[in-house]
Amino acid sequence: MSSLQKLLLSIHACYGLATTMSGLFLNLYLWRLSNDLSVNASFILVTFFFGTVSFAVGAWLSKKTDRICSFQLGIGFTAIFYLLVIILQEKTAAYPMAIGILNGTAAGFYWLGYLVLIYDLVDNHSRSQFMGKQMAVFGIVNTFGPALAGFIISKLDFTGYNLVFTLSLLLFLTGLILSFWLPKDLSAKKPLYLRLLWRYNKRKPSLKPMWFGWFVWGMCEGLLGFLPTVILFMSVNNEFLVGISSILFGSVAVLSSLWHSKYNHRDREPYTLLVVWLLYFFACVPMILDMNIWTVFIFLIVNEMSKALLGVTYFSFMFRSIKVLPKSGLRTESMVMREIMLNIGRILSITVFIGLYLFAIELIYYYLLTAILVQGLLFKIVSTERIGFTFRRGMKVKHEI
Repeated sequence: MSSLQKLLLSIHACYGLATTMSGLFLNLYLWRLSNDLSVNASFILVTFFFGTVSFAVGAWLSKKTDRICSFQLGIGFTAIFYLLVIILQEKTAAYPMAIGILNGTAAGFYWLGYLVLIYDLVDNHSRSQFMGKQMAVFGIVNTFGPALAGFIISKLDFTGYNLVFTLSLLLFLTGLILSFWLPKDLSAKKPLYLRLLWRYNKRKPSLKPMWFGWFVWGMCEGLLGFLPTVILFMSVNNEFLVGISSILFGSVAVLSSLWHSKYNHRDREPYTLLVVWLLYFFACVPMILDMNIWTVFIFLIVNEMSKALLGVTYFSFMFRSIKVLPKSGLRTESMVMREIMLNIGRILSITVFIGLYLFAIELIYYYLLTAILVQGLLFKIVSTERIGFTFRRGMKVKHEI
């Protein structure tokens, strides 16, 4: 990797360590304060909605100024968010909508900047390997961050939560300082061409199912944004064990990401999606039939494998799909389109969850199983791509990839 790629990965590692330390336990913090999953769901719902809005605003800002501006705003707003949580303390659960707005705004700005920086600083041939290494780094911080946070919280209880949020605040500030060494975009500034991207979608039929895939992914990710942590705590009833469990889950994520980086070549990706999806589905069934610590652990291990392999594989597929677009003109718009489709899926999923929680709570886990089942469409979407060939309407059409 180049020095700039290492710098970008280092900043993302700071961001990742801070979010895994605090984000994992923030959902648990809200649930312990309120003992009401609808509070968690409301927080996540507002986060996803305002994440979409700020992602689009960040795209406009990056086109007018620089993608680093959006990147830095995201890190800065995230630091302010955790500062607010520290100030509110036990009152945090009384304002899930307010903190969700700030959290979503911060996440939207950050991820727009980060994804465009990946597109600019990493070439097509090495992007899949970079994404694999990124997931490996994220897996490492996801291993030790929650374990440290869980140890602190187990010793200090609610005071420990505030200490963890403070440590995360310092990490966000470190990432913000490092971001000033990233190169600025010296290309000519242009407006946001979402309408032009829509026209390209009509001219390039292969793009449409790719965008729909992000909606499918969001349907499942909306639930998995907060549910696994709460399910695990219900099983073990101890924050330290939740944190220690992250060592096992993080190790699975690291090994999965390293396997992807080294062995999951392009022609293997559809089959990887199929196998992981089947494992995901069959790991969920025993948990629904008999929820105990073993079925929960098996599901969460497969969940970590799935996030690493399904996510990175589909991201790589997306980057290959959008390379037909003008790099200087529509790379930012592509990230906005992805975020819109992803968050529509997330918001719809969370809305259904809140409805089931309030009126038919016994169906919640069956709904999770359904969301995982629908993810099988990702295999169908990715398997239409072939090296050197694309299959459309039963015909073989040669094109350059």
